[in-house]
Amino acid sequence: MNIVLTGGGSAGHIIPNLAIVKELKKHFDNIYYIGSNKENEKKLVEQYGIEYFAITPPKLIRKFTLKNLTIPFKLIKSINECKKLLKSLNVDVIFSKGGYISLPVVMAGHKLGIKVLIHESDTSLGLANKICSRYCDKIFTTFPIYSKSNKIIQTGTPIREEFLNPPHKQNFFKNNKKTILAVGGSQGSKTINEFIYQNIDELTKNYNIIHLCGINKLKQIKNDSYLQIEFSNEMPLLINSSDIVLTRGGSNALFEILAIGKPMIIVPLTKKESRGEQIENAKFFTQHNLGCYMPILELNSFINLVQKQLNKTNQIQTLKNKNTYLQGNENVVKGILQLCKAN
Repeated sequence: MNIVLTGGGSAGHIIPNLAIVKELKKHFDNIYYIGSNKENEKKLVEQYGIEYFAITPPKLIRKFTLKNLTIPFKLIKSINECKKLLKSLNVDVIFSKGGYISLPVVMAGHKLGIKVLIHESDTSLGLANKICSRYCDKIFTTFPIYSKSNKIIQTGTPIREEFLNPPHKQNFFKNNKKTILAVGGSQGSKTINEFIYQNIDELTKNYNIIHLCGINKLKQIKNDSYLQIEFSNEMPLLINSSDIVLTRGGSNALFEILAIGKPMIIVPLTKKESRGEQIENAKFFTQHNLGCYMPILELNSFINLVQKQLNKTNQIQTLKNKNTYLQGNENVVKGILQLCKAN
């Protein structure tokens, strides 16, 4: 059997796909990836020994612009491109993680009668997955999503193996202070970066800071309790070497931190910056005592929250071990195979 993985536009749409590759290789003759023409995404996938095919579908601009009027024509062209590609690869099933890249792949697969599965990481379907839900056979979800559709199956989220079995801790500092890891993704978070830079002297009185600031955003700062990193492929090591994590509210990041069992303070993107999914993720984690939602970063409130969350470390480790949301690898692959058998 042959399977195509798809999703792209951001690492959040790619990483969960890669988390299940090792298990998929036990059951499929060939695994292919259809993604964007971004070189960093291509390199990320090819590290897993998967053949990568780039497409250039239209992307919706979330404001009024005449450019959006061309989308239907560009989408038809992309669908036809994907149909030819899927036929040439003799694909049996498509697994999609969403993003604008996935739309023509899913629609082309549906037209060809190929089994299609999509996975939604957040508490509600994103725009691409909303559209793709009309053309798929099953919808796997991380969170419980309430719908009348009989397509929905809650599986949890796929987690990369290096987070489920992280490397040993490393001491990056020559002191015994607790360490805060501040991370805002590969591009960095303006909100988190500004908070760290403005309060670095006060924060480092009692804590070490490992700060992932984002590509091309390094600043010259000399402080023995502060380590600034532009970008890292060693996130499991950095998380495990820290005592608490300050993060945005992307579902993949939250569950990777949870898989290692670290307390976290979550500062999600606002509704002005997104469709609000990170806020819902942050609220879910707070309601289940897996993290703490902080709408606005303020120094005194943050320091108080850090200590409160550090006191919950053992509790979070216990909850992690019982958390069914971390069983996504097994559940997703099982669901893919069941759909293939029903073919």
